[in-house]
Amino acid sequence: MTFDVAKAIEKLSEAVKSGFRLAETAKKHQSESAILKDRKQLQKAVNYAEKLILLAYKYYANFSDDDKKDFEDLLEKFLENN
Repeated sequence: MTFDVAKAIEKLSEAVKSGFRLAETAKKHQSESAILKDRKQLQKAVNYAEKLILLAYKYYANFSDDDKKDFEDLLEKFLENN
């Protein structure tokens, strides 16, 4: 029974490659789940922003002229980006 160095190196190389593929796959899935988590948080923030806009609009008549202009500009930008 002889020890084949070439085969041992080949098997070690395959094991290392497999380890790197596993790490790469895990990192990819981690990135995807981080993106999904960020997206859920962003959607929650948008939902709260919409509720704030509706609440503020109830008191729109009491706004100063400057506040009305700011509100209208911000609402327009929000709607353009939502």
